[in-house]
Amino acid sequence: MKILAPVGLACAALLLVAGHSLAATGFHVATTGQASGSGSSSSPWDLRSALNQPSAVHPGDTIWVHGGTYAGTYSTNLNGTSSQPIIVRNWNNERVTIDGENSNGAQIFVIGGSYTWYWGLEVMSSDTLRQSAQDGPWPTDIGRGEGVQIMQTGTSGTGTKFINMIVHDTRQGFSYWTQAADSEIHGSLIYYNGWKGATDRGHGHGAYVQNQTGTKLLSDNIVFRNFSHGFHAYGSDTAFLNNIQYVGNTSFSNGDIGGAYARNFLTGGGSVAQNPVWDANMTWAPWGNEINALGYEAGCTNAKVTSNYLVGSCKSLSVVACTGMTMTGNQFIAQYLPDGFTSADYPSNTFVTSQPTSGVQVFVRKNKYEAGRGNITVYAWDGRSSASVDVSSVLAVGATYEVRNAQNFFGNAVATGTYTGGSITVPLTGLTPSAPVGMAAPASTGAQFNAFVLLTTSGGGGGGGTAPTAHFTNSPSQTTVGQTVTLTDGSTGGPTSWAWTFGDGGT
Repeated sequence: MKILAPVGLACAALLLVAGHSLAATGFHVATTGQASGSGSSSSPWDLRSALNQPSAVHPGDTIWVHGGTYAGTYSTNLNGTSSQPIIVRNWNNERVTIDGENSNGAQIFVIGGSYTWYWGLEVMSSDTLRQSAQDGPWPTDIGRGEGVQIMQTGTSGTGTKFINMIVHDTRQGFSYWTQAADSEIHGSLIYYNGWKGATDRGHGHGAYVQNQTGTKLLSDNIVFRNFSHGFHAYGSDTAFLNNIQYVGNTSFSNGDIGGAYARNFLTGGGSVAQNPVWDANMTWAPWGNEINALGYEAGCTNAKVTSNYLVGSCKSLSVVACTGMTMTGNQFIAQYLPDGFTSADYPSNTFVTSQPTSGVQVFVRKNKYEAGRGNITVYAWDGRSSASVDVSSVLAVGATYEVRNAQNFFGNAVATGTYTGGSITVPLTGLTPSAPVGMAAPASTGAQFNAFVLLTTSGGGGGGGTAPTAHFTNSPSQTTVGQTVTLTDGSTGGPTSWAWTFGDGGT
């Protein structure tokens, strides 16, 4: 299934970056690929072979995964460098599904290696059993495996990025462990992960996070309706919760399909969380439900809580034993005031204890890796049927676009058009969520709250995206071996142009 169709890069290239010559090769994977293939478009690899770093794959290369379903469980051992990551990306934005099926609890996509970017891949389980006959976190009768898991050895996952991933209906979306220092999850959809215990709560988080050295950045993701928490940075007194950053994420209704609303954001556990960042995040749950938590048990130090819009909770934030905290520009909208501090302690914030009944609040977040893509989050307190959204920070005039309901991303677009500048209109009613595997679809969040993904279908994006050092985000069309094209960089912080000479891959 194609979600949209920007043109993809087909073959080997010689890339000139800021005066340095880098050999950047494109390889191919297909559902019909073979371990004995060459990795060309006419002789693709199977996915398992490609993820084990064939001798032909070097830092700076791209492995293009063609559309289709790749059943089973996979582990990766790809090693790029900080300046030349290996990229594993869905070809031409086709739908690439890694389906763990019933894996008897084995993890679906296990990440070893380092400095590899996984981009545009769907990870899920089609196993239909969501109700366990057992309580607790380790039932033996739930066959679905954890979605994306960092291998817990050495420095597995160091420098890894997960970009525009779609991780759903697994045991747990991301098991984002300490080993993956200086890594990132960006622009991803994470939902419907987990299962119900026999008599206890729902289990399975969107992302379970720990970190010791470097940083972990979770940015501009949409995380919703996991069986337990959305973002769950937690651990015992021997775990590390250092330098975990939540930036620009939308997290809502987590826990509801597990039977009880859970926290959209949690940072804290048995050890002190060092230097947590919560910046420009958005939450929602029906009025009177759920509490976001910072510090939680042992507390935190040097937290930065800035410009968040925390809504729809019993208490929008509970802070425990946090010292050296910066808290400015937040809007706390909940039935009760936050606890662990008073509004007088941090006066440069807005505190609201009655549910708004008028107006609309719209947030637009530009994807930093893919030009012409962004997230839209809308709070329509007056229940209006549509909203006007200024998307000039994302779209270029003349681009064609589509808007997808984040709660039904693979359904039909809810708005399309050619961008003429200024604002577009997005519907807020008549939006139906997709059904979790093995369950009926949950109720819509209604007109009051919705989240969307904005995609460019042609014509490029406003302001550009951030391209990898050895790659260009939107690749050129090419059909002729030996053809050379020059690309001008629309992003910031990079060289002004690249020259590509095409090799033997073909289209």
